[in-house]
Amino acid sequence: PMHRLTLPLAVLSAVLLSATVARADEFFQSLLGQTDKPFIDPAGFYAVIIPPGFDCEPAPRKVRCTGNRGVQSILSIDVVDVPPSASVELFLLNQVDEYKKQPHFKLLNKKKLKIDGQRALMATFTFDHFGNVRLPGGAQAVYMVNGTKAYVIHYEGRADQFAVHKKDLESLYATFTTARLDGGGNPIIEDLKPKEP
Repeated sequence: PMHRLTLPLAVLSAVLLSATVARADEFFQSLLGQTDKPFIDPAGFYAVIIPPGFDCEPAPRKVRCTGNRGVQSILSIDVVDVPPSASVELFLLNQVDEYKKQPHFKLLNKKKLKIDGQRALMATFTFDHFGNVRLPGGAQAVYMVNGTKAYVIHYEGRADQFAVHKKDLESLYATFTTARLDGGGNPIIEDLKPKEP
């Protein structure tokens, strides 16, 4: 009889509905930046876990994010073509030269570090935020060069907001993984697949 199926179907519907709501809630939370967001570059050059402090819009070889904590911060990750002779030191100098055009530019420090086992350089600098002397802006940029590709992880915002995203940036650097490049400079995408336990 039909009435015997009604109860199991109602239970099944309730279970499916609650699972759908839970998935929708997870998706909504990830859009709001309240969870870590595993991300693989659509072009296959890198993988990273975007921390909860940022909401991002991805595109191949680039990601643009806005901070969802504090005031006016942005984060970007770019993969840039460079000549085979490029070094991370030369790349950093060229990039920082662009920022020297900003009013009251000041290089605070340069630091060597390793990201995904590769040499990287970090530069931290300040400048007038939107030309406002009273609100200095700041940037922290990490540069890596792998063959004919350079990786730029760039954070920028008001200098007084750096501490708001300090842990988020450290987490991002710790999870950043690059793919090896083949002879033509194309990524070997298999490198980005999660390792089996």
